[in-house]
Order: sequence, then C-alpha cells, then structure tokens
Amino acid sequence: MALRRSIIRMAERSDVQPALKKLWKKHYKVDGQVTQHLSPFEQNIVSPLIKHFPENTMKRAIKFVTEAGAGLGLGVFVYYWSEWKFADLAYHHR
Repeated sequence: MALRRSIIRMAERSDVQPALKKLWKKHYKVDGQVTQHLSPFEQNIVSPLIKHFPENTMKRAIKFVTEAGAGLGLGVFVYYWSEWKFADLAYHHR
C-alpha cells in the first residue's frame, strides 16, 4: 500500500506541470470530429496564388475561349463585315 502512489507517479508525464494536467476520465473519442486545427499563422494562403498564377490564367483563358470563342468570333466577323458593307454601299451610292 505504501508504494501504490509512487507507481502512478512513474507513469505520469514529466513534461507537463501538474497544475496544467487535465483529467480525461470522461473523455471519449468521436470519429469525424476535428480535434486539431491549423493556426492562421501557419496557413499558406497567398503564395500558392502567386506561384500558380500563370498556369491558372492560361487554363481559364483556354476554357473561356473554347466556351465563348465561337460566339465572340462570329460577333467580331459580323461587326467588321457590316462596317465594310456600309462603306461599300456609301461609296457606290454617292
């Protein structure tokens, strides 16, 4: 009975002060619950944006051109054709 307390003391952590220890008697692990998080000072937010800016810009430009390129091309063609036709009609009917 005299050594019962010393056995428990050997199993305790020595890197944590006794006043700061928390008793985990009623703690149970929950799957899917976030138990750790990343500090805002450790998050790398801006540098991936700057690092991958050229690749992302090219990908977005290519995607935009494939989706809207035909319509924009037709609109530009109609604009220049109508300007030419207006000038042609104005030249012939003066």
